Amino acid sequence: MSLNLLNEEQLKPAIDVNGAILVTAGAGSGKTRLLTERISYLINECGVDPYNILAITFTNKATNEMKERILLACPNANNIWISTFHSMCAKILRENISNLNGFNRYFTIYDTSDKDKLLKKIVTDLGFESDKVKDFSSEIDKAKNLGFDPDEYYAITEFKPNAADVKKVYSEYQNQLKNNNALDFDDLLTKTLELFKLHPNVLKLYQHRFKYIHIDEFQDTNLVQYKIAKMLAGEHKNIFVVGDEDQCIYGWRGANIENIINFRQDFLNVKCYKLEQNYRSTKNILNIANKLIKHNVSRIEKVLWTENEEGEPPTYFTAQDEVKEAEYVANKIYNLISHGVQPNQISVLFRLSALSRLIEEKLLSYNLPYVVSGIFKFFERAEIKNVLAYLRLTINPKDNESLKRIINFPKRGIGNVSVEKIETIAKTNNVSMLEVVLNDEMYDLPKALREKLSSLKYVYQNLPDKTSGIYNFANEVIKLADILEAYNKLDDEDNDRLLNISQLLESIKSFEHQNPNCELSDYLESITLQSSIDEAEDDKNAVNVSTIHASKGLEFDYVFIIGVEEGLFPISRAQDSENEIEEERRLMYVAITRAKKQVFLTNTKSRYLYHDRSFSIASRFLKEMELVVKTPNFVNNFRTETKNYYDYSKSYSNNNYTENVYNYAKQTNENVSSNLQDVMVKKLNTQKNNYSSYTVGTQVLHPKFGVGTIINANLTSQTPDVTVDFGKFGNKTLSLSMAPLQILKSK
Repeated sequence: MSLNLLNEEQLKPAIDVNGAILVTAGAGSGKTRLLTERISYLINECGVDPYNILAITFTNKATNEMKERILLACPNANNIWISTFHSMCAKILRENISNLNGFNRYFTIYDTSDKDKLLKKIVTDLGFESDKVKDFSSEIDKAKNLGFDPDEYYAITEFKPNAADVKKVYSEYQNQLKNNNALDFDDLLTKTLELFKLHPNVLKLYQHRFKYIHIDEFQDTNLVQYKIAKMLAGEHKNIFVVGDEDQCIYGWRGANIENIINFRQDFLNVKCYKLEQNYRSTKNILNIANKLIKHNVSRIEKVLWTENEEGEPPTYFTAQDEVKEAEYVANKIYNLISHGVQPNQISVLFRLSALSRLIEEKLLSYNLPYVVSGIFKFFERAEIKNVLAYLRLTINPKDNESLKRIINFPKRGIGNVSVEKIETIAKTNNVSMLEVVLNDEMYDLPKALREKLSSLKYVYQNLPDKTSGIYNFANEVIKLADILEAYNKLDDEDNDRLLNISQLLESIKSFEHQNPNCELSDYLESITLQSSIDEAEDDKNAVNVSTIHASKGLEFDYVFIIGVEEGLFPISRAQDSENEIEEERRLMYVAITRAKKQVFLTNTKSRYLYHDRSFSIASRFLKEMELVVKTPNFVNNFRTETKNYYDYSKSYSNNNYTENVYNYAKQTNENVSSNLQDVMVKKLNTQKNNYSSYTVGTQVLHPKFGVGTIINANLTSQTPDVTVDFGKFGNKTLSLSMAPLQILKSK
């Protein structure tokens, strides 16, 4: 490493080694390079012992990367302390927690599952309903993010109706943690703060050691973390913090943007530097990012600039509905990959995870590799699996695994012992577990358990008529089971789960529309098979499908931001709070600045959400970015000649396709190509967009869905498409410009 790698903006704070320093570093401005170069400069040029340097990062990945870079430049810096806040505090507590009564150095760290299990027991033992566990957990998290014990938190929340109950549960929770010699994740911070306050001699040891303190992603620190950092810097006062208030997007997790203001007030003669040169994005991308973020008040004024090229202008597209939006995105991705763009340089981002379903479906249909990050794939999400388990039991009452999944959802207070009892009775009598539930008196279940099972029993004794269609049936089952009431609409995560269930119902409705007279078993089989054939998750060279929160710190050549509508982005709950609107705006800023070459923003004229279709309003952020509100005509360019498609097809032909071709050829003795690349190259070079062969009755082969028969052909429109019956996968409507179909046999 060399300081020669730094620009003038970076060099000034890198060699300013004394006192309190705040660097506000814009997106893509090279703050990681600045940190590593500064630490190397302290060691190599200033003669500072690595033992006296502390560097705090926010992820283990960032910690490992920084260690590697510094050790490369300073091979003798093994004793430098680089870690996350939580890892640092865990190490300090291992050495000193015996100073706090009731704990020793062999304490256990409880993960989320351990915490929830203990808290659930406490809540029920104290006589509260078990469905209140999440509410109590949320309040305890808030208290610990502020560094408050039960009494301190009660002092600022006593005006709330449940404040006394929270204090009671919080106090008992902390008592039982102490009895177990255990700490939860937040306690690693709060107990370190308590240790430093109660035992100044321990604090003095670390103050004396850490002569130079560095903190990355300073905007994401909560109040407790800031207090710990402030105390550690109390002796030498050489503290160097790097962050970007414009990228503070974790307020819901305790991140406190005011720590930047506090820092400037709490340390004398704070020196401030700005990193405004961006190395990642084009001028056009930074132009809309700057226009957007200037509408925030809680920030330090800065304007990102770059020496990069002007680049492609941002593209804004308004679709008729969410299906057309997903089709548009898939088309653009198809064309980008066809022109040689690597799939892993493309990302589809959204504010709410519920928007992923249609994107996943379209990418799968057009055989475009993708990986979902930050969230589970749609049909793997717990709330979706729960609903599907209810539905599966209506078809197959012997499905004990589905019964076990939903026997305590929504919460019924049924524990593992009771479930095992029911399972044993079922095995002994050679019947299903559902049979035992429905005939609980006959099988002599305890009265208390029968009462807990009554709501589940009611569902399967009052199932609606299936003749009204699978959508109506599924909707009624959800109502019967009170599934929607299990979630709190005021909670962000629960609200997202409700949206996901809404999207599941829309998926059922769409399947029913495409497959008239279908049965529920057809739908369930189709999604099971669809999930099993989607193996792109193992492919690192795949399109990234992600929430914006999960994309923080990443970068891609091309970024699609979908659902840019009021109520979605910014999210509806932020409408009445300027602080929350500012965080939503920062979230959009983060999304835009993930892109290196081009940004695509999409919204719809109407969207299906919360079991209803309603008109959409374009997000205020589009106006703030001064984007021209127009709907580009992508129809005429829906498919382009592809100079690099041969290489792409070669890379993404897959075993599923080859196996399907082999089996079909074996059964029919037809001569078909066994390689997807041959199919697509032939289609590109000879077909010239002549789709006349795709007539009703023609058999085609799809790399994922296998052999199908065209049952409807729309060949005269500007965007020709066909509907294909793929048997167990159901009917699929596919655009012929992108569909990886090989004609096998004409009618």
